[in-house]
Amino acid sequence: MNLFEEYTRTNNLDIELIETDESTRTAQDAANTHNVPVSNIVKSLLTKVGNNFVLYLVPGDKRLDLENIGGRMANADEVKEITGYSIGGVPPFGHITRLETHIMDGFDSSKILLAAGGKPNIIFKITLEKLKSLI
Repeated sequence: MNLFEEYTRTNNLDIELIETDESTRTAQDAANTHNVPVSNIVKSLLTKVGNNFVLYLVPGDKRLDLENIGGRMANADEVKEITGYSIGGVPPFGHITRLETHIMDGFDSSKILLAAGGKPNIIFKITLEKLKSLI
């Protein structure tokens, strides 16, 4: 059982984790594997803004403007240390550190979104409304 699966069970979240043989490490990989538009993929991007780590949830077809937020992307070691997950498997919630989290504009609230489920080959489906309620 991975950390995210444990988190969902402990918190009684009705989330089905979908494991594939294919990597869904990138938004495009996930979109291709699950036959959905890349805009339906939730990218969980950890940044360092000043002295704080901040998580941004970004539509798969968008880029995070680091200059606009005044920060930098966290490196692989920081991502693992702060979230408990490796890059490509970071879910939007359920981290070992409580993080300030922002959902960026661009998600279609009428669509089912796909987000990483703790490993680069595990995703789960979620609505934007439910995602907002859990962060």
